[in-house]
Amino acid sequence: MGVSVSLIRKLEQVEPFLREVLIAVLEEIERQREETVTKKEFNELKDIVRELAEAQKRTEERVEELAAAQKRTEEELHKLVVEHSKTRGQLGGLSMTVGYILENEAMKALPLLLEEEFGLRVEGRLVRK
Repeated sequence: MGVSVSLIRKLEQVEPFLREVLIAVLEEIERQREETVTKKEFNELKDIVRELAEAQKRTEERVEELAAAQKRTEEELHKLVVEHSKTRGQLGGLSMTVGYILENEAMKALPLLLEEEFGLRVEGRLVRK
Protein backbone atom coordinates (compact mmCIF):
# COMPACT_ATOMS: atom_id res chain seq x y z
CA MET A 1 0.00 0.00 0.00
CA GLY A 2 1.44 3.38 -0.98
CA VAL A 3 1.15 5.45 2.19
CA SER A 4 3.15 8.64 2.66
CA VAL A 5 5.37 9.28 5.66
CA SER A 6 3.31 12.27 6.73
CA LEU A 7 0.16 10.14 6.77
CA ILE A 8 1.89 7.54 8.95
CA ARG A 9 2.94 10.27 11.40
CA LYS A 10 -0.59 11.59 11.57
CA LEU A 11 -1.96 8.09 12.16
CA GLU A 12 0.47 7.61 15.04
CA GLN A 13 -1.12 10.60 16.77
CA VAL A 14 -4.65 9.14 16.56
CA GLU A 15 -6.16 6.94 19.26
CA PRO A 16 -5.51 3.21 18.66
CA PHE A 17 -9.16 2.30 17.97
CA LEU A 18 -9.59 5.12 15.46
CA ARG A 19 -6.18 4.33 13.94
CA GLU A 20 -7.30 0.71 13.32
CA VAL A 21 -10.48 1.96 11.64
CA LEU A 22 -8.54 4.40 9.45
CA ILE A 23 -6.00 1.72 8.49
CA ALA A 24 -8.86 -0.66 7.61
CA VAL A 25 -10.40 2.07 5.43
CA LEU A 26 -7.06 2.69 3.70
CA GLU A 27 -6.57 -1.04 3.11
CA GLU A 28 -10.05 -1.32 1.61
CA ILE A 29 -9.38 1.66 -0.66
CA GLU A 30 -6.11 0.05 -1.76
CA ARG A 31 -7.81 -3.29 -2.39
CA GLN A 32 -10.49 -1.66 -4.52
CA ARG A 33 -7.89 0.38 -6.39
CA GLU A 34 -6.02 -2.81 -7.27
CA GLU A 35 -9.21 -4.33 -8.59
CA THR A 36 -10.10 -1.39 -10.80
CA VAL A 37 -9.11 -1.33 -14.45
CA THR A 38 -6.14 0.87 -15.20
CA LYS A 39 -6.20 3.38 -18.03
CA LYS A 40 -3.72 1.24 -19.95
CA GLU A 41 -5.87 -1.86 -19.51
CA PHE A 42 -8.94 0.12 -20.54
CA ASN A 43 -7.20 1.34 -23.70
CA GLU A 44 -6.12 -2.23 -24.46
CA LEU A 45 -9.72 -3.34 -24.08
CA LYS A 46 -10.86 -0.53 -26.39
CA ASP A 47 -8.33 -1.70 -29.00
CA ILE A 48 -9.57 -5.28 -28.69
CA VAL A 49 -13.19 -4.16 -29.05
CA ARG A 50 -12.25 -2.10 -32.12
CA GLU A 51 -10.49 -5.11 -33.67
CA LEU A 52 -13.49 -7.31 -32.92
CA ALA A 53 -15.83 -4.75 -34.49
CA GLU A 54 -13.67 -4.66 -37.63
CA ALA A 55 -13.60 -8.45 -37.77
CA GLN A 56 -17.38 -8.52 -37.33
CA LYS A 57 -17.77 -6.03 -40.18
CA ARG A 58 -15.58 -8.16 -42.46
CA THR A 59 -17.57 -11.23 -41.47
CA GLU A 60 -20.85 -9.49 -42.27
CA GLU A 61 -19.49 -8.38 -45.65
CA ARG A 62 -18.39 -11.94 -46.40
CA VAL A 63 -21.80 -13.28 -45.38
CA GLU A 64 -23.43 -10.79 -47.76
CA GLU A 65 -21.10 -11.96 -50.54
CA LEU A 66 -21.97 -15.57 -49.79
CA ALA A 67 -25.68 -14.76 -49.77
CA ALA A 68 -25.34 -13.12 -53.19
CA ALA A 69 -23.40 -16.13 -54.49
CA GLN A 70 -26.05 -18.45 -53.06
CA LYS A 71 -28.76 -16.47 -54.85
CA ARG A 72 -26.86 -16.72 -58.15
CA THR A 73 -26.42 -20.46 -57.59
CA GLU A 74 -30.13 -20.87 -56.96
CA GLU A 75 -30.94 -18.93 -60.14
CA GLU A 76 -28.55 -21.07 -62.18
CA LEU A 77 -29.98 -24.23 -60.62
CA HIS A 78 -33.48 -23.11 -61.58
CA LYS A 79 -32.30 -22.56 -65.17
CA LEU A 80 -30.76 -26.04 -65.19
CA VAL A 81 -34.00 -27.58 -63.90
CA VAL A 82 -35.97 -25.86 -66.66
CA GLU A 83 -33.47 -26.93 -69.33
CA HIS A 84 -33.40 -30.47 -67.94
CA SER A 85 -37.17 -30.63 -68.24
CA LYS A 86 -36.95 -29.48 -71.86
CA THR A 87 -34.22 -32.05 -72.56
CA ARG A 88 -36.34 -34.83 -71.07
CA GLY A 89 -39.23 -33.80 -73.32
CA GLN A 90 -36.99 -33.78 -76.36
CA LEU A 91 -35.48 -37.13 -75.41
CA GLY A 92 -38.96 -38.58 -75.04
CA GLY A 93 -39.87 -37.31 -78.50
CA LEU A 94 -36.65 -38.70 -79.94
CA SER A 95 -37.34 -42.05 -78.30
CA MET A 96 -40.80 -42.14 -79.86
CA THR A 97 -39.37 -41.25 -83.28
CA VAL A 98 -36.65 -43.92 -83.12
CA GLY A 99 -39.19 -46.48 -81.92
CA TYR A 100 -41.54 -45.61 -84.77
CA ILE A 101 -38.71 -45.89 -87.33
CA LEU A 102 -37.68 -49.29 -85.91
CA GLU A 103 -41.27 -50.50 -86.10
CA ASN A 104 -41.52 -49.35 -89.72
CA GLU A 105 -38.34 -51.18 -90.65
CA ALA A 106 -39.47 -54.28 -88.74
CA MET A 107 -42.86 -54.25 -90.47
CA LYS A 108 -41.13 -54.13 -93.85
CA ALA A 109 -38.66 -56.93 -93.06
CA LEU A 110 -40.89 -59.16 -90.91
CA PRO A 111 -42.92 -60.88 -93.68
CA LEU A 112 -39.78 -62.05 -95.50
CA LEU A 113 -38.10 -63.11 -92.24
CA LEU A 114 -41.15 -65.10 -91.12
CA GLU A 115 -41.34 -66.87 -94.46
CA GLU A 116 -37.61 -67.67 -94.70
CA GLU A 117 -37.06 -68.66 -91.08
CA PHE A 118 -40.37 -70.25 -90.12
CA GLY A 119 -42.15 -70.96 -93.37
CA LEU A 120 -45.00 -68.59 -92.47
CA ARG A 121 -46.51 -66.50 -95.16
CA VAL A 122 -48.07 -63.14 -94.24
CA GLU A 123 -51.14 -62.26 -96.26
CA GLY A 124 -52.15 -58.64 -96.45
CA ARG A 125 -50.42 -55.77 -94.75
CA LEU A 126 -49.19 -55.72 -91.17
CA VAL A 127 -51.05 -53.11 -89.12
CA ARG A 128 -49.58 -51.21 -86.17
CA LYS A 129 -51.92 -50.92 -83.19
